[in-house]
Amino acid sequence: MNCLDFRRLVLVDPRHLDEQAKAHAEQCIACRDVLERQRESDDRLFGALQVPAPDGLAERILVARGVEPGRRRWLWAMAASVLVTGGLVASWRVFLARDPLGLEAIQHVAEEPQSFSTVQAVDGGLLNAELAEQGLKAVVALGQVTYARFCPFDGRTARHLVVRTAEGPVTLFLFPEDQRKRRRAVTETGGMTAVTMPAARGSIAIVAASHDQAMAVERAIRNI
Repeated sequence: MNCLDFRRLVLVDPRHLDEQAKAHAEQCIACRDVLERQRESDDRLFGALQVPAPDGLAERILVARGVEPGRRRWLWAMAASVLVTGGLVASWRVFLARDPLGLEAIQHVAEEPQSFSTVQAVDGGLLNAELAEQGLKAVVALGQVTYARFCPFDGRTARHLVVRTAEGPVTLFLFPEDQRKRRRAVTETGGMTAVTMPAARGSIAIVAASHDQAMAVERAIRNI
């Protein structure tokens, strides 16, 4: 098993790996670190979803609806089951809401670590020119572009840029030819956050080491 196949399995379910994947994790330090960070991220997500309903909530709902006392007992049970079911559905929606493009962007960053250590001579106006091509602009100076190349993305081509910001490096993937009507989405996995967003032309993915950093870069980009 290679690193790419291993990390794809980790993104799907880091808690249940087959024997081949476990053997790879024992031999590859980098992939073992990815696995540990993914498990920590999933643990934080699970913990955030453990929010119990306030005591007496179902009873208060029935009272507010004017339900007669004699009917409250069986309706209370029904209301409670709805609350539990609704909570489970909401939890699964949060878990399954990971955007495929966001997952792919995070995986691409993890598989191209040299993008952070490489420093290229890049034109200072490259970022604004690339954003303008997609109908966007940076309303504040993000930082210096230190890495720029074109990368394949599942049948598409992305402009891969690394920008050195005051809070650390951030990665932007620009897809000017993306024809899909995408919605804004936030994906957190592997210790990284990806924001995918539509542009006037195509779409953009922002990948950062923290949620706050990704949000800050998104706020710095506005539609013209």
